[in-house]
Amino acid sequence: MDELREIKEILSQVMEKLNRIESRIGSLEEDKKLIETYKSLLSIYASILGKIANLERVSRIVSSDIDRAIVRVLSDGEPRNISEITEEVKRMRGKSSRRIVAERLNAMCNMGILERVNGRGKVYRLKPGLLKEEALKGYHEPED
Repeated sequence: MDELREIKEILSQVMEKLNRIESRIGSLEEDKKLIETYKSLLSIYASILGKIANLERVSRIVSSDIDRAIVRVLSDGEPRNISEITEEVKRMRGKSSRRIVAERLNAMCNMGILERVNGRGKVYRLKPGLLKEEALKGYHEPED
């Protein structure tokens, strides 16, 4: 009987250790998932920061305050018509002329910063890929 009791005690100790190991493995899996989530969030954050930095670089390349406002309006990638752009620029700057916005849109299309796309009326968007760093290598920031 003593042997049986001894075996039961040893088995109980083994089970206790096994439970602790399973508990640690479970928390390691949770930690692994948490680390993967953090890595994913950091990747998204880095991507956003890169786009913001490139947007700021584009904003410095364009020649005027109104050009920078237009770039910011179109920076979300959504195409907009002249009226929508003019309204957003007006909201940002406090003033805006449809004629001037149209002139600046045409000029920025000629510079390769914007492109006209199919849509209702004259619709514009930032040139695809413009906010990628390599796309900005041909542009030069104006001298201060």
